[in-house]
Amino acid sequence: MTPPNAPPQANASPQRDKAVAFTKREQVCEIISEANRLKLQVLMRTSNDGRAVRGMIEHVETADGGIRIGSISPAGDELLKGQDFIKVEFILLSKKLVFVARVRARATGKILLAVPDKLVAIERRNNVRFRVPSTHAAFIELPDRKIDLARFDAPFVPYFLRDDVHSSARLRVDDVSLGGVACFTRFSAVSDLLRADEEGLMATLYFPNSSPVQVPVSVRWTKKTSANIPMGKFDILQRFLASRIRSGNISEPFQMKETYFRIGIQFSEVSKDLDSTLRTFIRLVQTAESV
Repeated sequence: MTPPNAPPQANASPQRDKAVAFTKREQVCEIISEANRLKLQVLMRTSNDGRAVRGMIEHVETADGGIRIGSISPAGDELLKGQDFIKVEFILLSKKLVFVARVRARATGKILLAVPDKLVAIERRNNVRFRVPSTHAAFIELPDRKIDLARFDAPFVPYFLRDDVHSSARLRVDDVSLGGVACFTRFSAVSDLLRADEEGLMATLYFPNSSPVQVPVSVRWTKKTSANIPMGKFDILQRFLASRIRSGNISEPFQMKETYFRIGIQFSEVSKDLDSTLRTFIRLVQTAESV
């Protein structure tokens, strides 16, 4: 059992992540100073699963061992209040850098940390993946894959497609990297059009506040998953079904499940325009749910 206010762990999982630890003080200071020079945004956490707080490294002083992080919101100040240790994360090139440091002092919108004894560089794959929250919805469309809606009953196809006879498959982007996207759909009518290891497809990416981008893609994997739905998370159709079940003479508790499909799509070629659009979007989603 973890003791209260214990320092978060900066170690990476050896089964999934490739991690390199820097323990020499000069190396640690050099990496953190580079993040300061590039004005990189950092995320701070008080536990391994805690909510993230945005900030920016303002100054690194190797002589007295101080790292000053500023641009912290009032909500962030409140989350960090009373903590002895802070976990700091930032992205540099293709690596995620993580360290845990002791809090030396704090002020409104700022915090002073000691230089850590260790900094961990984590690289899970060639391109780090970032989850796309629902508030920043993005989509990928495959125009040469048409859904024949006449084959499916209305409740089992997306409601925005029901007026069309044939419509292109459009998938919600669940996570994004510089090399591809993982997509999400609840509709088998969409997922059935794609198979793993399929190449030579053209797709259109739709990111918020960006023009659509054409990109050649390959389908790398598909996955079907079933999961329980928490009672408070029902959508309109699920609430209707739940109310009909409750109105019947059913004494035993029931558990509603949903099936959804995930599809891994790799970019066959990344142009300069696409690379720029991806980096802009990744910066947006990286801090979307932090304060």
